[in-house]
Amino acid sequence: MATKVKPNTQRKPGGQPGNKNAMRHGFYTKRFTADENKRLDGIEPTDLLSEIAFIRVCIDRLAGELNFDPAYLTDIQKNETRDPHYLSQLNTLSIMTQSLSTLTRTHHLIHGKSGNVIDAIQQALEELRLEMGL
Repeated sequence: MATKVKPNTQRKPGGQPGNKNAMRHGFYTKRFTADENKRLDGIEPTDLLSEIAFIRVCIDRLAGELNFDPAYLTDIQKNETRDPHYLSQLNTLSIMTQSLSTLTRTHHLIHGKSGNVIDAIQQALEELRLEMGL
């Protein structure tokens, strides 16, 4: 049984050519424009704000592609029907907008006006103290 011998190659310190370890959102990089990728750079992939940014990029893209001019399809019997693609796009836009609203509300509930949970609790206690006249 012959053993395979690896060639003796010297690795340089740091990232190697072709290494994609630093890529934040590699799944989306191929599908987004450079401007869209720039909007998504620098955000943590596990943060609510990153999801909000992602949905906003998708909403912008879909809104830019919406065409309000009616398009019709004609079947074999010469019957015309409105192309359902337009309505599907509006439905998708509606769902994305609802998701954006839900994530924004959730972020606000978690972080409050002050930005983090501890400050939000302190702010709520202060408002309660003032309301009770203490």
